[in-house]
Amino acid sequence: MKNKKVWIPLVAIIALAGAGYFFRSEITNLVGGQTGSQAGAQGRGSGLDLANLTAIRPASEATQVSATGNVELSSQRPVVLQVEGIVSQVAVEVGDEVAAGDLLVALDPTDLERAVKQAELNLASAQLQLDKLKEPADPAEVASARASLASAQQNLADVQAGPSQAELAAAEAKLAAARAKYQDLKNGPSDAELTQLSADLDKAMIALRDAQWAYDQVSYRGDVAASSQASALQQATIDYNSAKAAYEIATQPASEADLQTALSDIQSAQDELDSLRAQPTQADLLSAQAQVASAQSELDALLKGSSDADLKAAEISVEQARLDLEATQADLAQAQLLAPIAGTVLAVDVEAGQRVSAGTSAVTLADLSQLELTVNVAEVDIGKIKRGQQAEITVDALPDEAFKGSVVRLAPSSASESGVVNYPVTVQLARTNLSGVLPGMTAMATFVGDQLADSWLVPTSAVRERQGESVVMILRDGQPTRIAVTPQGTQGEWTIVQSSELREGDQALGAVSSFLNQDSQNRGFGPRVIGIPGGGRPPD
Repeated sequence: MKNKKVWIPLVAIIALAGAGYFFRSEITNLVGGQTGSQAGAQGRGSGLDLANLTAIRPASEATQVSATGNVELSSQRPVVLQVEGIVSQVAVEVGDEVAAGDLLVALDPTDLERAVKQAELNLASAQLQLDKLKEPADPAEVASARASLASAQQNLADVQAGPSQAELAAAEAKLAAARAKYQDLKNGPSDAELTQLSADLDKAMIALRDAQWAYDQVSYRGDVAASSQASALQQATIDYNSAKAAYEIATQPASEADLQTALSDIQSAQDELDSLRAQPTQADLLSAQAQVASAQSELDALLKGSSDADLKAAEISVEQARLDLEATQADLAQAQLLAPIAGTVLAVDVEAGQRVSAGTSAVTLADLSQLELTVNVAEVDIGKIKRGQQAEITVDALPDEAFKGSVVRLAPSSASESGVVNYPVTVQLARTNLSGVLPGMTAMATFVGDQLADSWLVPTSAVRERQGESVVMILRDGQPTRIAVTPQGTQGEWTIVQSSELREGDQALGAVSSFLNQDSQNRGFGPRVIGIPGGGRPPD
């Protein structure tokens, strides 16, 4: 029994000694027997020679991609004139800052105001027409329509009755007169007419002789032209010439033109008589009946009031006139071109006195706080970039400042230069703290990769196989600690491992000889990744 009690402590001592030997061997294998300044304090304090401790890093840093480009405005807003006219005022200059609603350009409103007035008159006229249709019929209009109907009915009755005996007698008399006139022209004057004309001519000749004798008796006088004898002689001469002309006309035969005219008068009188005798014709009856129907329809419409179709047409006319008025009022309002957004004036493309047409771009605005950066990402890295991904921006002109952004566009097509295939990626800069950043500045975007859950970057030399599992020896709280890990991939001196036991600030017992991808020519976990320092020094 006494021997057993001695045996148990002895076994424990042997086990502890074996464990100490194992850890010393492990450390020796990892460190290589060298003393590192980074582990000097811990090594001296623990009695161990620890060297080349390297801080572990989040695995996301292995997928970072960087590229450079120039800062640009996210968008420019051309402000377009909606109406034509003459520019009367340009209220802004290039570089001015404007608020939404500020006046940019004004057009002469004279023609537009005239169009509004005309549209107002058209609307008033259309409204009056509609109101008139809605009113009851005017008694005076009804009375006039009744009178028109009565007149049309009487005319129909007259047409149906045919010509009266008086009308027929008058037409027959007219025909007889025309025939008699033709016969007189053809026969010439009668003997009695010739005797009368001859007697008239003789009387005129005697009177002329007597007047001539009386005139001769006083012709010696100086005032003879003003005497009564001169007047009597003149009148006698006229009477004689008239009688002579009448006699000559009567004795001449009728001309062919006169005979034809007389025959034409006979034919007209005959046609008129025949027309009266043939009445009423079917055409006359239909025409008279149509007049009655039209007058009746007009009277009925007045008594009934406006039809639904007429009212609807009038209402449409009013609505069209109202729309025209609204359009002209809108045109007048657009004579003043106002800023649609707050921003800075980049360009002014019109000047006072210039005639412009609708659709002319007058002013270009932009929000200088909305900036973006477009960079070219190599084809091997484009798969690491996605829309909405965060990016860190550094501007060459502002080296001491850092800016944030996110991916808003990835070009679906590539651009190739000198055999290198790149894809344009656009980053929208966050609007906060952009003071000093101007369009055109050179900047670099660093795209932050996704952090895998419990995944870290450790030196490849720190990963060992022990009893079928991968382990990493780290120094935590001054003591070496073995952590089981699951390797996810290796790139040169670095390995991505996954372990829920690792945490920020751990230092692995392993060394690296250089930074990862310190420039665009080096290759780490992908082209153009941000350098990850080794040798135990975390990056700045």
